[in-house]
Amino acid sequence: MKKIILTVVLCVLTLNTALAQFDTAMFVSDVFLLDNYIKRQNNGINFKDTKTYRGTPYNNPNFLPGNIYKEGTLLADNLAIRYNAVADEMEVKQTLSSNDENARVLTKSQDIYVKIIEDIYVFVPYQGGVENGGYFQVIFEGGQIALYKKHVKEFIPEKKATSSITKTLPAVFKDKPVFYLVTKSGKFYQMPKSRSKKLKVFGEKQNQMKIFTKKYNLDLNKQKDLLTAVKYYDSL
Repeated sequence: MKKIILTVVLCVLTLNTALAQFDTAMFVSDVFLLDNYIKRQNNGINFKDTKTYRGTPYNNPNFLPGNIYKEGTLLADNLAIRYNAVADEMEVKQTLSSNDENARVLTKSQDIYVKIIEDIYVFVPYQGGVENGGYFQVIFEGGQIALYKKHVKEFIPEKKATSSITKTLPAVFKDKPVFYLVTKSGKFYQMPKSRSKKLKVFGEKQNQMKIFTKKYNLDLNKQKDLLTAVKYYDSL
């Protein structure tokens, strides 16, 4: 009886080990469409040493729960994902507790999109090519128009102290997001920095949008107010 129990236990342990090895193999295989190594473009900064810079090269420095989809079909779920805005890469781990060194980079493809908690990121190729394409966060997708956000990080290098009365200023990553109106045909219209120029992007409906934004005191330089305006524009 003891031999039978021992045999069963060994079989279970062997099966669990095999499954673990299988999952690991799947994680770095074409099934998950993941590149083998993270290609950080770090401007000479060690991302791990957060004391050497301010801000973050990531949209969120922490890995968060997420899913990967291909052509609308769930490809992999319950993974740990974060967006490296500086390198414009999706870093993926099997679990939140997995070592960061085991993270892989998601292959860039317009057929694949990522959902990190509730945030959706899509990859948009440039003139049909992957090389100059990039990831955009989908802020809103309406019947006529969508609002995309490009996470841009301005990098300011470390500034050494020039005298005994000055301090060394650490490197800084500043958020400089850029918003786009995206048509159903895939045309991108970048939202300018100034409020008045933003209204011009709404084309023939800019007068209606001007009245609407003034009525509700909307600041189109703020994401929340811009989203409200775009939703209204989509309803016209």
